[in-house]
Amino acid sequence: MKNRNYTGFLWHAIFLSLTTTFTEVNTVIPALILSVGGSAIHVGIVSAIVIGLPVVTKLFFSSFLSSRKKKKPYLLLGINFRILALISIAITLVWYQSFSFGVLIFLLYLELLIFSVGGAFASLPYVYLLGGFKKETRIKFFTRRPMISSIGMLLSVFTARYILSRWEYPTQYVILFSISAIALFIASFGFRIVSEKPSNSIAKVSVLVILKDIPNLFKKDRNFFKFLVYSNIMGAALALIPFYIGYAKDVFMMNSTILGYVLLVQITGMFFASFLFPKLIKHNGFKGVLKFRIGIHFALPLLAILIANTGSLIGYLSIFFFIGFALSARAVSEDAALIELTNEDNRVIYTALAGTLNIAIIVFPLVLGLLISIVGYPIVFICSAIITLSAWPVLKSLICPVDIKI
Repeated sequence: MKNRNYTGFLWHAIFLSLTTTFTEVNTVIPALILSVGGSAIHVGIVSAIVIGLPVVTKLFFSSFLSSRKKKKPYLLLGINFRILALISIAITLVWYQSFSFGVLIFLLYLELLIFSVGGAFASLPYVYLLGGFKKETRIKFFTRRPMISSIGMLLSVFTARYILSRWEYPTQYVILFSISAIALFIASFGFRIVSEKPSNSIAKVSVLVILKDIPNLFKKDRNFFKFLVYSNIMGAALALIPFYIGYAKDVFMMNSTILGYVLLVQITGMFFASFLFPKLIKHNGFKGVLKFRIGIHFALPLLAILIANTGSLIGYLSIFFFIGFALSARAVSEDAALIELTNEDNRVIYTALAGTLNIAIIVFPLVLGLLISIVGYPIVFICSAIITLSAWPVLKSLICPVDIKI
């Protein structure tokens, strides 16, 4: 039974990697928004929608899910919403000429909102079910998942690059989102075989009660509060990633063919990172990965400015190789930290709070898009690097239960 559950999660990870490649939120989706005529401000809005808004909605979902004896049906429901959203985006792009720019961008925002919020809804029962694994199994899963996912993404990125270079807008995106919907549907079968025991705790927790209790929570659990501060700072750093595409378009006049290479380089970085992090975890624990995130997010914007000034497109592509490392580091460490900081009774609520109180991840994309349109990319990138460094003393004081040896 336990092996079946573990296999189900890995099955999902393999096929989810296809959807992740074809709808990559830091490259493909910003490029789509730019292709329909959007600007840095529009990229900021879509980044807030696909990256920030979903985590803020988790608290409202947690109130509902906390009272459910079984969480798996709602995991599948969230995935189904994502599948429908992907199909809807493909249909919208087929008929794009029927819409004005304002209507088209609104429809894409709405469909991406459903896609992202569906993912946020699904993520709560996902973390809950994963928390039911034994600690050794969880550690094995968190170290193997990025490796398996990156292999799937590396194989699929050649298909994505071919599609982006072979067809013009909007056909290329219609194909990408259609394949993504099919892949996500296949991925969902991994959870259909997962067995779940009914939860012992089925008391419904009011959103208002949770919000009112936040000050007490911070007093009772200072360690969790420090983790939230760290997550907010790193959320601000994460919000910058989609704007590397906008910077590339400004400096190098990036087209779909180049976007294909961007995807390839980024996913290659994730592939190599998947072999590095298990070794890093073995010697430095998961906290070593949290430290790595600070260092790489500090260096990336400064490196981007330096290379952009040289005018080297090939050099700028190397940025996305290291972005792959940054994204892989987040995938390895964030859920692992949350699971170890929680227990069965508070896991859904704490996971939701970690998202809802990560204000930076929804505010910063909007702020960054606005500031870039006013002062330009270099100044904003430098300020982002400085903000990222402030996470270091916070992390240093964090007592991290996932800072373990394996």
